[in-house]
This record gives sequence, C-alpha cells and structure tokens, in this order.
Amino acid sequence: MAATPVPSKGTARLGCPARPTISPFKGGRIQFRKRVLNTSFCLSAEDECKGGGGNLGEVFNQFVFLKGIKSPAAAGQRLNPSPLLPPTAVLEQAMSMLQRNDWPEPDSGVLAAFNLTLPAKDGHESRTVRSWQAAEEWLSWERFHALLHVSYNPLINCDSWRMVSPLVFPSERFDNKAIQAVEVRARPRQGRTLAPAGTHAASPDVTTALRSYTYTFCWERVESGSFKDCWLISGVRVGNYAL
Repeated sequence: MAATPVPSKGTARLGCPARPTISPFKGGRIQFRKRVLNTSFCLSAEDECKGGGGNLGEVFNQFVFLKGIKSPAAAGQRLNPSPLLPPTAVLEQAMSMLQRNDWPEPDSGVLAAFNLTLPAKDGHESRTVRSWQAAEEWLSWERFHALLHVSYNPLINCDSWRMVSPLVFPSERFDNKAIQAVEVRARPRQGRTLAPAGTHAASPDVTTALRSYTYTFCWERVESGSFKDCWLISGVRVGNYAL
C-alpha cells in the first residue's frame, strides 16, 4: 500500500507540499502480522540456540501461555523449570494451570504440575518425580496423575485460589528450601447416596457448595544437574504450615 500524503492545517494554509505518512501496515495488515509472527519465531529459535530453559524468551512465552493469550509461539510452549523464576512465580504457574486443567488439552494442568515437581536424579531410565505426599517416594507420570486426581482433587479445576502466607524459609542453615500456603475454593466431589432399603433407585447426585481448602507447597532449589538453580515442588501438605 503506497503512503498517502496527509496535509496538516499549517501546510494547507502555507501551500507547502504535504508530508507522506509512514504506515507500519505497509503491504497490508495480513502481511504485517506475518512479519511479526516470523520475527517471534526467529527470536524463539535464537533463544533455543542459547541453550537451557532459563532464557527470557521462554519465560515470556510461558507468561503468555498462562494468561491464555492466543499466540502461535506460546501455544506449543510447555511449562518447564527455569532458574529465572522464584518459588512464588512457579506456584502461580502450577495453580493457574491446575485451575484450568483441561486447557489447551485434557490434564494439561496435571502435566504442568508434573513438570514443575522435583525429578529423580539424572541418569534414571524413566523419568520419575517426587511424590507430593510426606513419604520420600518417586512416581511415574501415571502414578503422579492418579495421586493428584484422588488426593489433591480440590486443586484441579478449582473455582479460585489465593496465597495466604508469604514465602517462608524454615531453616536458618539452608536457603534452598522454602514453603508457602495457598487457600483453594472448590466444590467437593459429587457423590451418589445409597438407595433406601427395599428400593432399587439411587438418589441423584448431591449438589455441594464451595468449600475452602488449605495446602502448603514445599519448595527445593536444585543444586546440580540439568535443573540447577530451579525452584521445584518437593511436596504439598494439607493445612497451613507456613504460620
């Protein structure tokens, strides 16, 4: 599209030639969007060549992905640990994804939580992560998926959530462990009541009101390996232990 001269009031009175305006949409809006899109992909490729999961481009794409902004570069962005993210930011990532668990695909939230959980040491044949329960146990994806859907169900597709404590470092000797509590508002699992004696029909599903649940996320900063300096979830306990 050729630039169109736009005369100002001053140039019109003085008889001066109008100055052409420069439009960012030269060639049409569609071509302009294509140029922006190509630029974003080039930047992503450059960041990838720099290595690691801690570059600013990847963190920005994760932010766009979490906010639900439609972006081709962010749509394929998996939430990976990054040494640039403090525990509070990782908590926001995990909870935001769990709250809309089935976007953009079923159980995307649980998968994000799996990726943000402390993994077993490098060199294991199959990837396992630390169980969120108190026992030091390492779970495969299948077992982790089952654990969250059963023991941490209120976190999945919750109505709302908020942080109810600051980030706390419980040990004065070690600064690689931290905890933070969240309150979740969710509906308990709907169930069916037993049929009365002598009848064959069960009562319909019981509609339940929103309830509050409190969980304490436990964090650990990885000291070595491919996730060095990344804050990852090492456990989630029921209740507020950050008081």
